[in-house]
Amino acid sequence: MSDQVRPEEAARALTEIGQRQEQVIRMAGTPNWFWWAIAFLMVAMSAVAETGQGPVAVIGTAVLVAGVLTTAGLVAFRAVRTPQPRTSLPVPRFVVAALVFAAVLVGVSLAATFTLKASGVSYPGTIGVSVTAVVLVVGGPMQTRYLQRLMLANRPGSRR
Repeated sequence: MSDQVRPEEAARALTEIGQRQEQVIRMAGTPNWFWWAIAFLMVAMSAVAETGQGPVAVIGTAVLVAGVLTTAGLVAFRAVRTPQPRTSLPVPRFVVAALVFAAVLVGVSLAATFTLKASGVSYPGTIGVSVTAVVLVVGGPMQTRYLQRLMLANRPGSRR
């Protein structure tokens, strides 16, 4: 018996490790349903704020806050239950990506809402947030894929 590892065995093992790392990174991403849920809740909250009065607004707000907390809680619970990538990630790039995405969402929302309001359109907030919701549903998964690419590129032995 030899303790030597043959090159083809080592190559297979490294391939398996790479596949497992990629699997963990893919599992750690934000699921697409999250973006849809938050987009729906944003539009619903805006509609309640613009149309609801008194108890309707209070109950609607409470239900929507519960929806956001539940949605975020489900994603957090999922994250706790799945393996996590190592922590030596390119944090500045992650932070910049999150800040840019948030700035785009706020900018789109404000621009659309103020333009609609200046044009005299009814329910400008709800329509403006609806435009933002579309950006969120399209851009959220794009941001998730970008962050996953950053994590994949940051693995030991990967080409950067």
